[in-house]
Amino acid sequence: MKAAAGWPVRHLQAMIVESLDDPLPIQATPEERKRFDQGEPLLVRANVVGMRPQRPSGGQVDDDIETRIKNAFAVNVFVLFERLRHLVPLRDGKNRCNWADRDSAKQFIFDNELLPLPWPEHDHCKTGKRRFRAIDTAWRNGQRQKHLQCLYPSGKALRREIATWAEGFRGKRKDVIAEEIRFQKTQFVALNMCRERAREFRRIEYAISESIRQEPDGDGFLDTKLVEVAAGFNHPIDAGAVFPAVYAGDFDPRLMFHRLASLKSFGFVRDIGRIARGQSTPLSPAQFLERIEGGRQHLEEKPELFSERTHPELMSGREFLLHAYAILEGQCAVARSKT
Repeated sequence: MKAAAGWPVRHLQAMIVESLDDPLPIQATPEERKRFDQGEPLLVRANVVGMRPQRPSGGQVDDDIETRIKNAFAVNVFVLFERLRHLVPLRDGKNRCNWADRDSAKQFIFDNELLPLPWPEHDHCKTGKRRFRAIDTAWRNGQRQKHLQCLYPSGKALRREIATWAEGFRGKRKDVIAEEIRFQKTQFVALNMCRERAREFRRIEYAISESIRQEPDGDGFLDTKLVEVAAGFNHPIDAGAVFPAVYAGDFDPRLMFHRLASLKSFGFVRDIGRIARGQSTPLSPAQFLERIEGGRQHLEEKPELFSERTHPELMSGREFLLHAYAILEGQCAVARSKT
């Protein structure tokens, strides 16, 4: 890599060491800096920040990725509501409200099942009332066919399909039902986090663009805080926290999480999410099963890969992938039995 860049080894080493103390340092976390000081090599990769055009009025336009995530979040809220409307009574073993009345069920689910969950740290909806309104708006938008059919080919028949799916949990142990509910909630929290990150990333790129426009020939460094937010250092995150959103929303998160840009596994997570929603993918059931076997082995060999679960109602990245693998294996078994 050094030879290809045309730099002698000593020059590259000097650049890394000196840059770590500059006003605009190489974007390394304190843990990475400590490891580097102890002699561990540090691979440096440049992040591209897009130059956003100046708008005469009307504020900023949402990115394609931001719009896609917002629509996926809305659809997920609607689908999650329908799933919880069937699963929560099965888990609790009794009717705590009139679940046939959608308004009554919606109020219960939003207040008791979704609002207590973690919300993005910098989310502008600070109160429970605002968050309820945000979820309610997403629930209404998620039922629109133009959004729904982007992720679920069944469209209008989806409510009936979810009701049939939920019947498969009738008579099962409460811990099994609770595990499925955690699986569903984890997708909601991850999509919500990505929705806010996309908004934040767009705003910070616009701020960087404005800074460059104001001083196009300046030799100084960019605002360190802006660069840290653009790179994602204001809230470091591991892939396990993003996988559930990719599974549910079918998008590439590396566009806004630059620290995950070197990962190649998001494509497979998107594929298993598509299969779970009844969409088509280029992989056969045999290929999926082979990839799952490799994925399980990787999780066993790399126990440090994902952080542990931090909320009792959510899954860790490892738990989420294993649950998704089990769902896919069941679908592959059904597909094989029909052939």
